[in-house]
Amino acid sequence: IAKNALREATLMLAKEHNAVAQWIRAYYIVGDDARGNSIFSKLLQAAQEGKTTFPFTTGKNKYDFINVDELARQIAAVVSQSEVDGIINCCTGQPITLAERVERYIKDNNLNITLDFGAFPDRPYDSPGVWGDATKIKQIMSV
Repeated sequence: IAKNALREATLMLAKEHNAVAQWIRAYYIVGDDARGNSIFSKLLQAAQEGKTTFPFTTGKNKYDFINVDELARQIAAVVSQSEVDGIINCCTGQPITLAERVERYIKDNNLNITLDFGAFPDRPYDSPGVWGDATKIKQIMSV
């Protein structure tokens, strides 16, 4: 609620003062896994500890994964222009299942670990899919 109030106040004040406001929303950020606290960080840690299986959900939920380097590139492009403003999603706009992304992470990092699907139940309150509308970021990146 507080973040939404801040966003609304920011956009309102920008309009009132004829200023550019760019509210950047980043999606599921990956790529700095050694220092993070994500599923990828936990998977990497488990593999480094010699574990060969990793307890997992069904992995069916879809997310918009964006590599931290691409996120940085998109943020730099957003703030380097003023034509596109308002809420801007830094994202790919293309959701993939958590299972697909984690399996790719295991392969890309040559980890000797397999997922124990269904060890944890899916959380009933999680959305089946969360991804960004990439319309504005595509417009910005094409310039």
